[in-house]
Amino acid sequence: MFKKFFNSIGIGSAKVDAKIETEDFVPGEMVEGVLEVEGGNSEQQIDQIYVSLLTNHTREIDDKENDNHRHTIQRFKLTDGFIIKAEESKSIPFRFQLPVKTPATLGKTKVWLETGMDIKKALDPRDSDYIQVDPHPLVDAFLDAADSLGFELKDVKCELTPQSSKLKDEFPIIQEFEFKPKAKKYKRKLDELEAAFFVYESEVVAIVEVDRKMRNEDSFLVEFFNLDESNVVIRYGFDNVDGLPEKLEALIEENLS
Repeated sequence: MFKKFFNSIGIGSAKVDAKIETEDFVPGEMVEGVLEVEGGNSEQQIDQIYVSLLTNHTREIDDKENDNHRHTIQRFKLTDGFIIKAEESKSIPFRFQLPVKTPATLGKTKVWLETGMDIKKALDPRDSDYIQVDPHPLVDAFLDAADSLGFELKDVKCELTPQSSKLKDEFPIIQEFEFKPKAKKYKRKLDELEAAFFVYESEVVAIVEVDRKMRNEDSFLVEFFNLDESNVVIRYGFDNVDGLPEKLEALIEENLS
């Protein structure tokens, strides 16, 4: 009687541990590993084992940024239902594809896997593992292009997509990259460059914000109403990534004139 009661509230129940082959990934890669399941004090029905891919995002609360908010990028079902006997051990291989829109673990951004088991009338056992995610190759090409033009990456963070955006359902969260000019060519003309990326399988849509420096007597009003900022869209894929530095440079020059 007491064994069943304790199992029902999660004491002495089955446990799960996800062991992955590597902790370093690029968006779009396969995540492979083994689920180590340990039975508890009595036989239990496991409805399923799943893994959730999560990241943190920033919200402004009382004029202060807080980057400890969780966002579930996607949840993957790894097994169907099965019975685990008391003190039984099971090793179950698994694999799933890391979504191409997974943010890179740069700046304030963290990404982790949270593995769990659905057990009727019990607290779901969970296991969390942080992973390293490099920028998607097409995003990385933009970072290289910005660097070649004399821009330094200063900050990276995730934010919720505005409710008014048509891309809200497809991209509920956006990763923003902030660059500061370090080359003399742009240091006197620009405050910063910001970019957000909407990543697809074979192309990227980048929204780039060019923030100009204002030097006349109306600069306060201009900056207050964001008139010093220009937003433009760049769409590119693997077939035209080599010309990205020139394309970005032309975009910046056009918005400085």
